[in-house]
Amino acid sequence: MILVMDGINRQVLRFLQGEWAIHRRFEGSYAGVFTGTANVLPEADSPGTCRYREQGKLTDGDGNTFEAKQNYRYRLLEGNLEVLKREGADWIVMHELGFSDDGGKAIASHVHLCGRDRYAATYRIDFAGGAWELAYTVSGPEKDYRIQSLYERL
Repeated sequence: MILVMDGINRQVLRFLQGEWAIHRRFEGSYAGVFTGTANVLPEADSPGTCRYREQGKLTDGDGNTFEAKQNYRYRLLEGNLEVLKREGADWIVMHELGFSDDGGKAIASHVHLCGRDRYAATYRIDFAGGAWELAYTVSGPEKDYRIQSLYERL
Protein backbone atom coordinates (compact mmCIF):
# COMPACT_ATOMS: atom_id res chain seq x y z
CA MET A 1 0.00 0.00 0.00
CA ILE A 2 1.31 3.46 -0.88
CA LEU A 3 0.20 6.16 1.50
CA VAL A 4 -0.82 9.60 0.27
CA MET A 5 1.53 11.89 2.18
CA ASP A 6 -0.64 15.02 2.24
CA GLY A 7 -3.60 13.03 3.52
CA ILE A 8 -1.91 10.43 5.69
CA ASN A 9 -3.18 11.94 8.94
CA ARG A 10 -6.72 11.89 7.54
CA GLN A 11 -6.22 8.24 6.51
CA VAL A 12 -5.06 7.41 10.04
CA LEU A 13 -8.11 9.10 11.62
CA ARG A 14 -10.46 7.14 9.32
CA PHE A 15 -8.59 3.90 10.07
CA LEU A 16 -8.84 4.39 13.85
CA GLN A 17 -12.64 4.58 13.74
CA GLY A 18 -14.38 1.48 15.03
CA GLU A 19 -14.05 -1.01 17.86
CA TRP A 20 -10.71 -2.39 19.08
CA ALA A 21 -9.47 -5.08 21.46
CA ILE A 22 -6.60 -3.73 23.59
CA HIS A 23 -3.70 -5.71 25.06
CA ARG A 24 -1.39 -3.46 27.11
CA ARG A 25 1.61 -4.27 29.26
CA PHE A 26 3.62 -2.10 31.64
CA GLU A 27 7.28 -2.96 32.33
CA GLY A 28 9.87 -1.28 34.54
CA SER A 29 9.28 0.64 37.78
CA TYR A 30 5.56 -0.01 37.24
CA ALA A 31 4.45 -3.45 36.06
CA GLY A 32 1.06 -4.73 35.03
CA VAL A 33 -1.29 -5.70 32.23
CA PHE A 34 -4.49 -4.17 30.88
CA THR A 35 -7.05 -5.90 28.69
CA GLY A 36 -10.12 -4.19 27.36
CA THR A 37 -11.80 -2.55 24.42
CA ALA A 38 -11.80 0.86 22.81
CA ASN A 39 -14.30 2.62 20.57
CA VAL A 40 -13.31 5.45 18.28
CA LEU A 41 -16.35 7.29 16.93
CA PRO A 42 -16.74 10.53 14.94
CA GLU A 43 -18.21 13.46 16.83
CA ALA A 44 -21.26 14.61 14.88
CA ASP A 45 -20.95 18.24 15.97
CA SER A 46 -17.20 18.52 15.29
CA PRO A 47 -16.01 17.47 11.80
CA GLY A 48 -12.52 15.97 11.76
CA THR A 49 -12.80 14.94 15.42
CA CYS A 50 -13.31 11.48 16.94
CA ARG A 51 -13.88 10.44 20.54
CA TYR A 52 -11.75 7.59 21.92
CA ARG A 53 -13.21 5.64 24.86
CA GLU A 54 -11.58 2.62 26.44
CA GLN A 55 -12.51 0.40 29.34
CA GLY A 56 -11.19 -2.80 30.79
CA LYS A 57 -9.28 -4.41 33.63
CA LEU A 58 -5.84 -3.42 34.88
CA THR A 59 -3.87 -5.95 36.91
CA ASP A 60 -0.79 -4.52 38.61
CA GLY A 61 2.45 -6.34 39.40
CA ASP A 62 1.11 -7.35 42.84
CA GLY A 63 -1.95 -9.04 41.31
CA ASN A 64 -4.45 -6.34 42.29
CA THR A 65 -7.17 -5.85 39.67
CA PHE A 66 -8.95 -2.58 38.93
CA GLU A 67 -11.59 -1.35 36.51
CA ALA A 68 -9.94 1.23 34.26
CA LYS A 69 -11.15 3.65 31.61
CA GLN A 70 -9.79 6.53 29.55
CA ASN A 71 -11.25 9.12 27.19
CA TYR A 72 -9.40 11.08 24.53
CA ARG A 73 -10.18 13.04 21.40
CA TYR A 74 -8.42 12.72 18.07
CA ARG A 75 -8.65 15.89 15.99
CA LEU A 76 -7.34 16.91 12.58
CA LEU A 77 -5.97 20.42 12.75
CA GLU A 78 -3.84 22.18 10.15
CA GLY A 79 -2.75 18.88 8.60
CA ASN A 80 -1.72 17.23 11.87
CA LEU A 81 -3.53 14.73 14.04
CA GLU A 82 -3.85 15.90 17.64
CA VAL A 83 -4.56 13.71 20.63
CA LEU A 84 -6.34 15.63 23.38
CA LYS A 85 -7.01 14.68 26.99
CA ARG A 86 -9.46 16.16 29.44
CA GLU A 87 -8.03 18.38 32.13
CA GLY A 88 -10.79 19.73 34.33
CA ALA A 89 -13.48 21.13 32.03
CA ASP A 90 -11.07 21.64 29.12
CA TRP A 91 -9.50 19.45 26.46
CA ILE A 92 -5.76 20.02 26.11
CA VAL A 93 -3.36 18.80 23.42
CA MET A 94 -1.31 15.85 24.64
CA HIS A 95 0.25 14.82 21.30
CA GLU A 96 0.62 16.56 17.97
CA LEU A 97 1.27 13.90 15.35
CA GLY A 98 2.50 14.17 11.79
CA PHE A 99 2.42 10.64 10.40
CA SER A 100 4.84 9.48 7.71
CA ASP A 101 5.00 6.40 5.50
CA ASP A 102 7.19 3.63 6.90
CA GLY A 103 7.04 0.88 4.29
CA GLY A 104 3.28 1.04 3.83
CA LYS A 105 2.60 1.63 7.51
CA ALA A 106 2.09 5.00 9.16
CA ILE A 107 4.34 6.08 12.01
CA ALA A 108 4.49 9.17 14.24
CA SER A 109 6.22 10.13 17.48
CA HIS A 110 5.77 12.89 20.02
CA VAL A 111 6.97 13.73 23.53
CA HIS A 112 4.48 15.00 26.12
CA LEU A 113 5.73 16.64 29.31
CA CYS A 114 3.59 16.27 32.42
CA GLY A 115 5.18 18.11 35.33
CA ARG A 116 8.67 16.65 35.62
CA ASP A 117 7.66 13.46 33.80
CA ARG A 118 8.36 12.76 30.14
CA TYR A 119 6.04 10.57 28.03
CA ALA A 120 7.68 9.66 24.69
CA ALA A 121 5.04 8.08 22.44
CA THR A 122 5.32 6.26 19.13
CA TYR A 123 2.24 5.34 17.11
CA ARG A 124 2.47 2.63 14.41
CA ILE A 125 -0.54 2.05 12.16
CA ASP A 126 -0.73 -1.17 10.12
CA PHE A 127 -3.45 -0.46 7.56
CA ALA A 128 -3.15 -3.84 5.82
CA GLY A 129 -2.97 -5.82 9.05
CA GLY A 130 -5.96 -4.08 10.64
CA ALA A 131 -4.03 -3.27 13.81
CA TRP A 132 -2.09 -0.49 15.49
CA GLU A 133 0.37 -0.02 18.31
CA LEU A 134 1.11 2.71 20.81
CA ALA A 135 4.39 2.52 22.73
CA TYR A 136 5.36 4.87 25.55
CA THR A 137 8.62 5.33 27.39
CA VAL A 138 7.89 7.13 30.66
CA SER A 139 10.70 8.78 32.59
CA GLY A 140 10.91 11.21 35.46
CA PRO A 141 12.27 11.64 38.95
CA GLU A 142 10.26 8.66 40.20
CA LYS A 143 9.18 7.01 36.94
CA ASP A 144 11.00 4.65 34.62
CA TYR A 145 8.73 2.28 32.71
CA ARG A 146 7.44 1.32 29.28
CA ILE A 147 3.88 0.88 28.10
CA GLN A 148 3.16 -1.26 25.04
CA SER A 149 -0.43 -1.20 23.72
CA LEU A 150 -1.58 -3.41 20.85
CA TYR A 151 -4.95 -2.79 19.21
CA GLU A 152 -6.73 -5.36 17.03
CA ARG A 153 -9.93 -4.58 15.18
CA LEU A 154 -13.05 -6.35 16.50
